[in-house]
Amino acid sequence: MGLLLVVLAVSAAQSAPDARAILRAIEDNHRGGSGRFTVVLTVARPDRRTEYVLEIWTDGEDRALVQVKAPARDAGQAFLRVGDNLWIYTPRLKRTLRLPPSGRSESFLGSDISYSDLAGRDAEQDYTPRVVGEDEAAVVLELLPKPGAPTPYGKLVVKAASRTYAPLEWTFYDQRERAVKRITFSEHSRIGTRLFPTRTVVEDLLRSGYRTTGAFRDTHFGVPVPDACFTLQAMEQGCE
Repeated sequence: MGLLLVVLAVSAAQSAPDARAILRAIEDNHRGGSGRFTVVLTVARPDRRTEYVLEIWTDGEDRALVQVKAPARDAGQAFLRVGDNLWIYTPRLKRTLRLPPSGRSESFLGSDISYSDLAGRDAEQDYTPRVVGEDEAAVVLELLPKPGAPTPYGKLVVKAASRTYAPLEWTFYDQRERAVKRITFSEHSRIGTRLFPTRTVVEDLLRSGYRTTGAFRDTHFGVPVPDACFTLQAMEQGCE
């Protein structure tokens, strides 16, 4: 009887889903791999609505260059991330400023998304995942921050499609386990073996009417991006 229990325990462990592998697959779908694309970012507030056009180059991992193309008053601003390093370029001042790692959680262009939402794989780096639910439709992970991780959140709950691990929803909780932000993903497009969400909606759960929508256009994934795109010079000159 004891041997049988050991065999059953080993079998269950072998068949149990690997939370880290699942999170990696979710992030692979979420990031889409290396490439270049355009994002129309719509920031909605109770009293106004602002639309930005962004051009983004990424290696699909932890490097990304973002340039603002519209509206005219913001055109030329650029944002560069290389690992934990983040820079902001302001054309009006012709200055490049560097933000600390904690700046990854700050608001991007006054929207509901953070710099971490734009690029990087912070979820894998900063959190320890475990599977808390799974059925034929979806798998659910709970992510708890690692000691010393530069994140303001107490936990994340990540929902993805079963088998494909296409991202469906991320919910962010504060240190008191209160849901403060939710990101939903839809309109997935197949890019090679990935299922990339071309529509993203970010909601501030503490303030009614605060929402940011990202619509991806003119996507070119799976193409190599030169290292020169991820430099301070490219922030001003672009990457062609």
